[in-house]
Amino acid sequence: MRGYRGIKRFRGDCPLRIWLSRIVVRVAINHHKSLARRLKRWVFFGDLQSVYEDGSVQEFEPADPMVFFDREAVLDIRKHVNRLPDEFRMPLVMLAVDGLTIPEIAGILEIPEGTVKSRIFYARKRLKQALQGKKR
Repeated sequence: MRGYRGIKRFRGDCPLRIWLSRIVVRVAINHHKSLARRLKRWVFFGDLQSVYEDGSVQEFEPADPMVFFDREAVLDIRKHVNRLPDEFRMPLVMLAVDGLTIPEIAGILEIPEGTVKSRIFYARKRLKQALQGKKR
């Protein structure tokens, strides 16, 4: 359907078969990403109840993650991540925040896996330098 609806935008600079296969790949990647995000959100807290010998039930209460992290440090890291050039920031965020794999990131960004790995390496290196420079 997307190929049919978008045929007016087909420029003819590649074979129609390749253009259609690229649409299929992108739809599949987007579907996989949205499905993975939806599944990450599902936590069955009913399974995490504690039942005691007297029959009483203790409901699960997840801990507030901000208790474990310094809020200013988290904001500082976010600020430094946002300062990274797009070519380094995008693969890093896709890996660390979205939970995508290297091959998935390479497919979405349409770059080789080795390039994804090197950009993540250099993004982490730049972040480390920026954060260490602030501590000094």
